[in-house]
Amino acid sequence: MDGGKEQQLEEQVSENMDSQHAETRKKANNTQPISYLDEAAKKENLRSLPSASVHLLKKFFESKPVRKQSTNAPSSTSSSSSKELSTNDILKTARERLLQHNTQNLDMISLAVGGLFAADSGLPSEKNEDLKLAILLQAAVLKFSNQQFDDARKLLSLCQTFASITGNALQRVVCYFSAALQGRIFRDIGELAPEAPAEGNQSMPTLEEALTSFQPVVAVCQQEFPICQVAQFTAIQAIVDNVATAKRVHIVDLGIKSGSHWPIIMQALAGRHECRLELLKITAVGTPKERIEETGKKLSSFAETMSIPFAFRLIVSDMKDLEEDFFELAADEVLAVYSDMRLASLLSSPDHLESLMRTITKLNPCVLVITEIEANTNAPTFLDRFDAALSISAAVFDCIEDCMDQENPGRALMGVFFWEMIQNIITTEGEERIHRYEKLDFWRAFLTRFGIVEIAMSDLALCQLQLVVKTNPRWCSCTVELNGKGLIIGWNGTPIKSLSVWKSQQDDG
Repeated sequence: MDGGKEQQLEEQVSENMDSQHAETRKKANNTQPISYLDEAAKKENLRSLPSASVHLLKKFFESKPVRKQSTNAPSSTSSSSSKELSTNDILKTARERLLQHNTQNLDMISLAVGGLFAADSGLPSEKNEDLKLAILLQAAVLKFSNQQFDDARKLLSLCQTFASITGNALQRVVCYFSAALQGRIFRDIGELAPEAPAEGNQSMPTLEEALTSFQPVVAVCQQEFPICQVAQFTAIQAIVDNVATAKRVHIVDLGIKSGSHWPIIMQALAGRHECRLELLKITAVGTPKERIEETGKKLSSFAETMSIPFAFRLIVSDMKDLEEDFFELAADEVLAVYSDMRLASLLSSPDHLESLMRTITKLNPCVLVITEIEANTNAPTFLDRFDAALSISAAVFDCIEDCMDQENPGRALMGVFFWEMIQNIITTEGEERIHRYEKLDFWRAFLTRFGIVEIAMSDLALCQLQLVVKTNPRWCSCTVELNGKGLIIGWNGTPIKSLSVWKSQQDDG
């Protein structure tokens, strides 16, 4: 792609961003370190790229609160050498310094005051307090793993004293993990576990309560959280690429949430001139019925404004109970399946996961797009699970800190999700531990057993991904790497989410 077309493509994505940030965004584009995507962008023609304007999401959810520009937004011109240390950097330093000492006979008083470990840490002086807190948590989990429960509880009590659910990313991570580890100790010794972390006088709601009461916030959270945006826009482009010549398109969304991503594909399909769309059908799978019906009404209303022939169907069912007959497929429909962090929810019941995949295989979709959390919290040993959950949580809370203002309601929703995840991974075993995640290589080995093959994403999809990252200067720490034919999306280099595209081998016959 020549320079003029590349500029035209970028303007297509960012035309509705506030004009006052245009110069900042331009500078951010010049420093974004995703070089392989630049090469992909140069190869692609402009014709089929859907307009990924942010105004579509704003129009779909008009009631969303407007985020104020933070005075602490990262500078788009800052160099990587001066960039602030990540929470994972601090945790790594804490672990290294801790392992230099005999953890069996660790002096907790010295540890608490931090004099022994903070000296010559190599970190900026303002980070020493965070380092002390990180060491406390790391020491506590080592004491727990050695079944030194009294020492572990004393260390965790100190964590709770100095950590805060409303503090910086490191403090929030330590607050959640120390509370969960306390709960695990109480469970193991047969005592009543302490209450969940609280903000002020408000106790932490359950995830289901949060999704119900914060429902309008779900779309806000997806917009403000770059990992979601990058994955969604890339997934949408992958679907558009594979239904390019279909007149009747049927999309199955396994576990639909706010549905805020589907107006983008509506615009993409409505803009086709060489192959007019006769019907777009979206089948949403999930519960509760009332929430998904509301999503369907909003999608239908939006489709009407776009003059798109549209149908919305709802399948109220658990994933494990899905059967081929539920989907009412028509012979002239081209089917695409979108699974956003759904397969891992069945890892605790392998038979149910295999049943779901057999059902999807029978549907014979032309494309299957899968995103999953890129971490191995399904490891057999507790310490490996703890470290995996800690690493990804630290990256996510850094991302929240960088991208969401303090008053943004999405912070609370993300906090609820990760508290439930952390608590479940650390305090439970067996079938109770439902937050089991695996890395992309695991999913490759699993999916190929069902007669489907991984396919590469188009250069256009990769170019789209690059431009989405560049639309917001706050997102400059978002990292994207090719992994085979799939993508790994992360923050400050720590993997958070994988995205892969698949096709049934039945289509090759």
